[in-house]
Amino acid sequence: MKKKLIGIVSLLALVVICATCLVACNTYKWKSIGGGDPTAEVESNGGYAVKQGDYVYYLNGYEGTDAANEWGKPVKQTIVRSEIKDGVIDLKTTKIVVPKSIYNSSSNGGFSIFGEWIYYATPNYDRDKNGNASTTDTDFMRTKIDASVTQLIGRINVRNAEYLFTPSRILYYKSNTISYIDFSKMKTNADIKNGKGATEGVLAENVSSVVWKNGCDEIFYTQTVTGENSYKNYNELCSIKVDGSGKRTIATENTYLAEGEEPSKNPQKVFKFTLRDLYVESDGSATVYYTKTYTKDGNNEMVGLFCAKGADFKASEKKLNTVGSATVFTLGYEDGALAQIDSKYYWCNGDETDNLVQVTEKSEQVIWKVDAEKGIAYYTDSGASLVKISYKEAGTAETVFAEKIKVDWLKLDFIGNDLYFFAADDSNFMHVVDITKFDKDEKDAKTTYIGFEREEDEDEEDK
Repeated sequence: MKKKLIGIVSLLALVVICATCLVACNTYKWKSIGGGDPTAEVESNGGYAVKQGDYVYYLNGYEGTDAANEWGKPVKQTIVRSEIKDGVIDLKTTKIVVPKSIYNSSSNGGFSIFGEWIYYATPNYDRDKNGNASTTDTDFMRTKIDASVTQLIGRINVRNAEYLFTPSRILYYKSNTISYIDFSKMKTNADIKNGKGATEGVLAENVSSVVWKNGCDEIFYTQTVTGENSYKNYNELCSIKVDGSGKRTIATENTYLAEGEEPSKNPQKVFKFTLRDLYVESDGSATVYYTKTYTKDGNNEMVGLFCAKGADFKASEKKLNTVGSATVFTLGYEDGALAQIDSKYYWCNGDETDNLVQVTEKSEQVIWKVDAEKGIAYYTDSGASLVKISYKEAGTAETVFAEKIKVDWLKLDFIGNDLYFFAADDSNFMHVVDITKFDKDEKDAKTTYIGFEREEDEDEEDK
């Protein structure tokens, strides 16, 4: 009996030792690369290139949803860092900061930097008990800008959710629900693989559309009416702070009705809102873009595309066109928007359709950036090269550069006048170009290649 007991104790000890070894070995091992400036201003959060002080962090090209995403193995589609010296990226300083493949199928899926942390989404390919790798899960993670510490914050079971990184929370939208993962109580001095210290919760349910932006601490959403009023033809436009405070109902069934007017007798004043986008003004305030419809005699009638100041919604509401638009490039409250109508972009800043200025001619032409001071819009044409044109007055299109750009994944990312892009004819590695200085007619004119390719025989001690 004594021998059997000793055997059991020994076996249990072995299990504990193995489990401890597994946990210890299964860490985010990576060599700290030093440097970085956590106190510096950050530019372009939420895209695939982020500048912080004299460093730029960017995705090392595009590879797709390759199932090989074990920590430390990927090189392409990882987050790398380069120093900027005298305004030029020093390629000799390029190093991998996050050795994971960064991917989300949403065109808004990017990463952000707050202080000493990089926040990102990466596909999870953990295997179940039958050995089948996950095809749906996404891990939200963070890594210090010097690569010294990495932590798993949380996991969701889709790869196409819209999400927003903030300094204390991750917000994500799926299944008509806005949820959050709060990581403000997580320890910061060691690797974490299980989200220890993070908490999850729900901000809003029955949500039909939502808009949010980096730099704005308030999100806006539309909410379907439930319960005894669910049969009525309206929804509610609401807002809430990212920390869960300050919830407001901005517009509801009677918002546009005069005192004493009945909703049933004035259906043209009872609306359903669909949020299209959000613009953060120079003073930090939010301008919301949306379409409105109403239902009369069983028919849905489009009222048009609008924008309004989030803090003073009804009083500031401005009609931009009468036909509505699902796709808009926001210009701010004063300048309206570049909106798609019949697959072409028009400058819309008033409700008279006849006065709209047509900007593009074909459905495949997509606007990515504007220079509001000069009234210039930049778009990709059918060949995926970059073109510029005046949007306030009908002008002549001019090609900025002819190199082919990958435009079927994330939105094109600009830091100031520098366009970072995946070059479609160069194995989808990253390039950068100052669109205001590049001379396409110069002999051998080419954008700057900044892709990083680690040697296969790299010394393991470098990790």
